Amino acid sequence: MYRRWIARASLVFTLLGSWGILGGSASTFGQPSSTGSALVTPQGQDTAPEVQRRVQRSLHGPAPRSKDGPLSPIGADLATLYHQHAADGPAGVRRLFGSATRIRQGRDARYRRPVSRDGRHVTVTAVATGAGGLLSDLRALGLKRGARAGRSVSGRLPIAALKTAAQLSSLRGMVPAYAQTHVGRVDSEADTAHRAFEGRTALDVDGSGQKVCALSDSYDRSATAATTAQDDVASGDLPGPGNPVGRAAPVDVLDDSEPGSDEGRAMLQLIHDLAPGAELGFHTAVGGLPAFVQGIRDLADPKKGDCDILVDDVRYNTQPFFQDGPVANAVDRVVAEGVAYFSSAGNDGQNAYQDGFRDSGRQGVLSSSAVAHDFAPSGGTVDTLQRITIRRGGTFRIFTMQWTDPSSLVEGSRGANTDLDVALVNDTLGVVAQSARDSDDTGLPVEGVLSHTNTGTIDTNEDGVADSTYHLIIEKAAGPNPDGVKYIHSGLSYAIEEYNPTGPTLYGHPMAEGAMAIAAAPFFNTGAYNSNVNPAVLEPFSSAGGIKVRFDESGFPILAPEAREKPDLTATDGIDNTFFGADSAYDSDTHPNFFGTSAAAPNGAAIAALVREATSGLSPPEVYDRLESNAQDVTKRQDRGGAFVSIPSGVDRWSGHGFMQAAATALPVALTDFGAVVEEKHAVLTWTTARETNNAGFGVEHKRGDGAFETIGYEAGGGTTSESRTYRHRTAPLAPGLHTFRLRQEDLDGSSSYSREIPLERSLSNTHRVSDIAPNPVTDEASVSVAVGAPQEVRVDVYNVLGQRVARLHNGRLRADDPRTLTVGPGLQSGAYFLRVDGASFTATRPFVRVR
Repeated sequence: MYRRWIARASLVFTLLGSWGILGGSASTFGQPSSTGSALVTPQGQDTAPEVQRRVQRSLHGPAPRSKDGPLSPIGADLATLYHQHAADGPAGVRRLFGSATRIRQGRDARYRRPVSRDGRHVTVTAVATGAGGLLSDLRALGLKRGARAGRSVSGRLPIAALKTAAQLSSLRGMVPAYAQTHVGRVDSEADTAHRAFEGRTALDVDGSGQKVCALSDSYDRSATAATTAQDDVASGDLPGPGNPVGRAAPVDVLDDSEPGSDEGRAMLQLIHDLAPGAELGFHTAVGGLPAFVQGIRDLADPKKGDCDILVDDVRYNTQPFFQDGPVANAVDRVVAEGVAYFSSAGNDGQNAYQDGFRDSGRQGVLSSSAVAHDFAPSGGTVDTLQRITIRRGGTFRIFTMQWTDPSSLVEGSRGANTDLDVALVNDTLGVVAQSARDSDDTGLPVEGVLSHTNTGTIDTNEDGVADSTYHLIIEKAAGPNPDGVKYIHSGLSYAIEEYNPTGPTLYGHPMAEGAMAIAAAPFFNTGAYNSNVNPAVLEPFSSAGGIKVRFDESGFPILAPEAREKPDLTATDGIDNTFFGADSAYDSDTHPNFFGTSAAAPNGAAIAALVREATSGLSPPEVYDRLESNAQDVTKRQDRGGAFVSIPSGVDRWSGHGFMQAAATALPVALTDFGAVVEEKHAVLTWTTARETNNAGFGVEHKRGDGAFETIGYEAGGGTTSESRTYRHRTAPLAPGLHTFRLRQEDLDGSSSYSREIPLERSLSNTHRVSDIAPNPVTDEASVSVAVGAPQEVRVDVYNVLGQRVARLHNGRLRADDPRTLTVGPGLQSGAYFLRVDGASFTATRPFVRVR
């Protein structure tokens, strides 16, 4: 019998309070949360027994453990809403949630329920089968604000229509769209922390000619915010008619149809502080994943939003960990059209468990036919339970759990063929929380949300919860064993006691190649506000990167999983605004402080507007290069206990390229047409400046392969002249191979900044020859021939589809024109592999399949 009905959340906004620690660690507890009267998910145990029985039958059919009932495509939460509505109408639905629209569950953490205030409608995200038009079918059932992105559809559906919707031939699966938000006269501390005021003054830029647009929950729909949009215009914190300094262009609001916290308005205030001349726009991202995709398209459309720069703070739990999903693809499309894109990196720190899935040989708890995951490392004693401590009043939550399968959300992609479930149990294996959707049917390799609060009391109708020790169990209900499983955890006053619950947490569209994922550093831990810091110390919750993309757009494994460098940059948070957040003890005023990567991302977008005005015509990649090359390296982060800990220098998985700068040294000298070509054995670099107001000259820097940059030349600048100048530099002869060049622009005061990097390949004819592997597939042994045109060190390795090296065939010097034949196959298990040949001047790969 179901003991608790757990939400399958769809959407999360990634703002989080700086000191409101959501995630516990193996030995650290946060502060207990204060819970209100409102609930976010429909609580099945609060329904009448007859309603509970109807829900169970509609999900499972005659067999209690099966997943083939008539409402199984819509899951437990939506089935609970339907039967409660059928039994007791909208009033019964409202009783399942309490009175408020949002509930605070942790410091600066708010969860937005998907059910309308009148109890008649629910916002959903649905996946189509491909048979017929799902959007039109759902509209015929009363769907409002419908949107489509590939195979997914979102909108607000009448609860009374859920049963009929579950029986549509065009519907593969449906989930409710749960959302989470964390957390003028008001000047932003980011203006000082990023030195933006210096850049605006020195270069006479303010973002004019740029339109920066935000996607978040709402703009001017909050019933509880201390100010309205018109109040913010009147105080000078937003542009519009009546702005006291004449910034009269109104915010272009394309869609503000959903109630919310007005987090989008707070984001636009931050942008207006740093780039007051920029036009602003807004589109809600609430309403399901397809609605978010449509918002991106509309804001970028020259006939609608016509935005130059987009920024969001939105996260869906169904966005794939291991594949570019619909939102990531939408981001890449608009960036290719010339729109720069910034996104919050997330606030989960390294709160993630990840490991390969290990078949324990033991049955699961949710189903006797399922097999439990073995948490213990290979070779150890089998352990199917991961111990978790939740203190009284504490909460443990899994927002999303995924495994290495492709997602049916991606148009044209294969879907998941494995079904994993997850449950939290007590010491007697009684289930206190679970997420058990039929994932192989929906094609979504996702479970969540699973959540449990230790109330410290005994419920005689349920499992006892006074005991603070619980156990997590992950079990495979159907399909082959996946290569890996990963979940992201959060909550308050909990600790995962074993099996290394740490790992990268940055996922979804901030991972897109075209997006700039922005990490967060609080203003009071930046050099402008703290003399002991240079340039900044990261927030403890700022998400770590490192998840690899493992599937292509068709859902097939990538032979060499792609490790993208994320996050990209760091900006500041904890910033004053007129209404959003709470007043912080870290400044002397009474204005609310806006914490989290949700606050950092709009600061990054605003600095990009200054850069684009200073150097017109820059493409998004050129803007990104400018911001990255001028960022200051961050080498410290704050851990959950408050201590400063070191992170690697250079580009890293915590801060990216470093802390963004908007000072004059970061904006000029405005370069145009910076390029490099090979002439005979030399590289010739040319570049032009748009204007020079503080230019001592350019150092020409070079690196070979993966080496370090070295200065190889210098070109004197024009000093304080405001005229444009053209430069040319010819290098010494280059050896064959990859070379990278950049310019170090030096100011008259001794400070400097860097241009984007330009890679250049100098190759010789017949540099290398690598034969195909024959025979392929390899049943016993095969051979490959490697030859080089010039003597050099060569390494030949074999990798599996996870990117792990499984064999080294050669590591040493090869003579010119002396082919080396190598044997491939012995010792390898059946599967797909690729052979990689790395020379001093080349790289080559050859895929092959081993069949035994």
